[in-house]
Amino acid sequence: MSRSRPARLSRDLARKVLENYREVAGVQCAVLFSSDGFEIASYATDATASARFAAIGGSLAALGTALSTEAGLGEFGRVTIESEGGAVTIMRVGSGQSMSLAVVANRNAVLGQLLW
Repeated sequence: MSRSRPARLSRDLARKVLENYREVAGVQCAVLFSSDGFEIASYATDATASARFAAIGGSLAALGTALSTEAGLGEFGRVTIESEGGAVTIMRVGSGQSMSLAVVANRNAVLGQLLW
């Protein structure tokens, strides 16, 4: 079995897990990305947006990590940005804090449902 096959299987599994966000009212996009901002898998109503969200999310997760460390608060967990049109939540997932998940939702979403 080649090295690319397990990676493809992992991406396929991650994509299936992200598809669960389709059932959450108001969610427009859920993107799993690496610590350097590269998309691993996504569910999005706008497929072109997921790569941009991954890149921006990588930067915000890095800023959250730096701020948490500088303030002596321990490991970064998540950051939520709220606006009049909705919210974006970026949270660390996976072992070793090597990945993050960004969930973009409109104002009809219940924030607590984005965090499961």
